[in-house]
Amino acid sequence: MNDLKPTDTPARSDLSWRLLLGAWLLLLVVLKLWDMAPPRVVDAQAAPEQFSAERARTDLQVLTRAPRPSGTPSHREAREYLLRRLSELGLKAEVQSTSVVGTWWGLPYDAAHVDNVVARLPGTDSTGAVLLMAHYDSVPHSPGAGDDAAGVAVLLETLRAMQAMGALRNDVIFLFTDAEEAGALGAQAFHAQHPWARDVGVVLNFDSRGTSGAAVVYETSKGNARLIQALAESVPRPVASSLVQEVARRLGHSTDLRVFREAGVPGMNVGFSDSPSHYHTAQDRLDQLDLRSVQHLGMYALALGRTFGDSDLRQLPAEDAVFFDVLLGRMVRYPAYLALPFAALIVLAHLAVTLRARRSGAVTFRGIALSALGFLAIIVITTVATGALLFVLRRVDPSLVLMRDPYEATWYRLGLTGTGAGVTAALYRLLRRWRGPEEVALGALVPWSVGLAASSVLAPGASYFFAWPLAGALAGFVALSWARRTGRSFVAFGVLLLAAVPVIAVAVPAPFLLFVALQMQRGFLAVAAVALLMGALLPQFELLGAGRSFRPAGLLAFVGVAMLGVALGRAGFSAEKPRPTGLTYAVDQASGQAWWLTTDAEPPPAQARLFPSQTARPGPGVLSPYDSDSVTRAGSAPVESLPAPTVELLHEEPVGPGRRLRFKVRSPRQAPELTVFVSSEATVVRARIDGRDVVESPPHLSNERQPWGFRYLGVPSEGFELVLELAEARPIELRVIDRTYSLPGSHAAPDLMSVPFYLAGSTFNSQRFRF
Repeated sequence: MNDLKPTDTPARSDLSWRLLLGAWLLLLVVLKLWDMAPPRVVDAQAAPEQFSAERARTDLQVLTRAPRPSGTPSHREAREYLLRRLSELGLKAEVQSTSVVGTWWGLPYDAAHVDNVVARLPGTDSTGAVLLMAHYDSVPHSPGAGDDAAGVAVLLETLRAMQAMGALRNDVIFLFTDAEEAGALGAQAFHAQHPWARDVGVVLNFDSRGTSGAAVVYETSKGNARLIQALAESVPRPVASSLVQEVARRLGHSTDLRVFREAGVPGMNVGFSDSPSHYHTAQDRLDQLDLRSVQHLGMYALALGRTFGDSDLRQLPAEDAVFFDVLLGRMVRYPAYLALPFAALIVLAHLAVTLRARRSGAVTFRGIALSALGFLAIIVITTVATGALLFVLRRVDPSLVLMRDPYEATWYRLGLTGTGAGVTAALYRLLRRWRGPEEVALGALVPWSVGLAASSVLAPGASYFFAWPLAGALAGFVALSWARRTGRSFVAFGVLLLAAVPVIAVAVPAPFLLFVALQMQRGFLAVAAVALLMGALLPQFELLGAGRSFRPAGLLAFVGVAMLGVALGRAGFSAEKPRPTGLTYAVDQASGQAWWLTTDAEPPPAQARLFPSQTARPGPGVLSPYDSDSVTRAGSAPVESLPAPTVELLHEEPVGPGRRLRFKVRSPRQAPELTVFVSSEATVVRARIDGRDVVESPPHLSNERQPWGFRYLGVPSEGFELVLELAEARPIELRVIDRTYSLPGSHAAPDLMSVPFYLAGSTFNSQRFRF
């Protein structure tokens, strides 16, 4: 077979054509990455009707002074600041102060005293209310700049801009929820108990899990076609795809939006997620927050708030849509019911192209089958090789072991992508020794057709990822095949250039999204997506010489290794990049003992002296039984003089063969968090926490392996009431643990930070009671 050469343009060398094609592919990738980058910051002197992240920075400076866990003084200060700011902006805000119980995550249940801040901007002829929502609490030890002070500041700046533009048709409710980190409890309380909740026609929730990157629509409610229409028509440079929605729905993603989504209220989640090493840590600070990400988030809030503010919210429910962003800030969208017909057409086109190539003698069915198996083997080998490389890197850089994503995540992503692409290209060169370029190109598209057929039935929102790159790849194959038969390279070259557009515009974000969603420990799966993507560009790679030489593979691998070298050169912990550590202090008032505990496999040197030898871990009840499995080491500790939590029996009465008990639970040391669980065997038939019923079915048999219990955040100074109805009349034992978010003594170090947030850097104080 003849190679694809520009025979009708002899003035240009093969090298010129390859350079042009390489430059074109690089340009497309750069354009796509530019689309995925946040916009520039609008300064504070901009027109008043514009959103300005620089103006929002003023609110961020106040909100991020300290961590804001529910029930703490800094949490109260943040709430008071919100009330003052809303008053300055001309709205009368109110605090919804109530208790709530959540069972969504299962045992231990979540309960809290919440203080939501809510205000309403009236419309001229409201058809329902637009709800703009963000949570103002944070996890312990984290200033919560990205999660979610950014969302709170965005709402305040959006309100200011809306008032500068004049009245909207619909009311706009600004809801600053409490206890989102405890399981979306503030949103649950608003939806279930606040009278304004019944007016809500659409929800826009702003919640992020990083400190940089583009703001992305990462979740919508079902029947989202009109939501996506508003997104595409109003937001400059939106970043969104129905593939992300399909993944989010299957992962059971939980934010404040979940409460409204499950109730059938239309809505969407918007947030940024890069720099994931900062998420839920002390590094989620204002100086780490990219204001461009805040600007992008604010552009969504203002544009969508205005659009829905002037829409008939009664017309929002619709069918699901398939949607995705392409290049230059444009979006493609169509009804989800078209996914299957589109898939059928493209799969039939794949079949027709294959049959045509077979009749021309360019390929055989056996050759295509062997090539398909060969390319699947390439994907598998590339994935395994990347996993092996990560295994080696973990031995060199401890951050890859100790963190879900390392500080140098960007360099590692680029490095793994480059080395993975190099391995794929090298294996393609080997496969080309046995099969022709057309057979390999068609064989590499078999996984795409299979993925398209499966996704169009099982997950229509994901089908576009396979459909449009496959269509582009088929066009590229036709160009390659036609040029090899006719020698008309000039036209074929133009088709090859155009055929790369849908592949890169649609498929390039997938590896990045997988890196973010799966984290670095499973980054080999993102590299598998890179290998799959390269299979759709084999005609272009063939022209670049990848089928005849190892040079393209070597170049890709060289770039990847260089990026990994940069990552390793920047690796290491310091005061700017502190090491996570799970040091915890626990005291058991019943036994008079105390322990240092850690979740670290190997404690850092500054803490090693606390664990001179392996001490037996404390017995059940010192920590929540749902947390104690995380403990890896224990060391004896001095017993701090702490007042124990108390449980007072207020009333007892028989109920059938069992009994009902009413207690008052308190923390004399005013701890913001209490955990209560039944540590003896008992069947809990009904329960009521702080006046709220615990809805569970069937009754729970509490035992040592899975005790019935709950965690209460924002504990009032006077405590709360607990009512338990038991199926049996035998005695019951309760364990109560209060928690404060600091360690006794001085164990802080500038190069250490407390992680995980639900255990580390805390003092747990337990007592047992028998009734």
